Amino acid sequence: LTVALFPQIGLKFLENRHNPAAFEPVPQAEAAQPVAKAEKPAASGIYTVEVEGKAFVVKVSDGGDISQLTAASSAPVQAASPVAPAGAGTPVTAPLAGNIWKVIATEGQSVAEGDVLLILEAMKMETEIRAAQAGTVR
Repeated sequence: LTVALFPQIGLKFLENRHNPAAFEPVPQAEAAQPVAKAEKPAASGIYTVEVEGKAFVVKVSDGGDISQLTAASSAPVQAASPVAPAGAGTPVTAPLAGNIWKVIATEGQSVAEGDVLLILEAMKMETEIRAAQAGTVR
């Protein structure tokens, strides 16, 4: 059966099964070697950090203490997503990325909290996107 399933390797195995020199040695478990600590770089780092859409230049010393904090003026700041103008309503966000499979709510329709607005398809699964609050669809 071994030769039928594995014609090349099976025949070699059966011919040499009592000859350990014909095969690879059995791997031995190595004793755990203590890992040497990596040396920290001597120079401090200067980083640009973005907090709530504002960029700051931060200098971090070797010990991790923040020694300087200034607002960055030349760093371009990009908004994460467009913000709706005041009074325009509450945007509906999906908990995952996917394709819109079916739109249930229509423009101008009044919806209650928990009503299904659309069905999102992701990885062959359908997810209902519901209204977080009562209102009118725009």
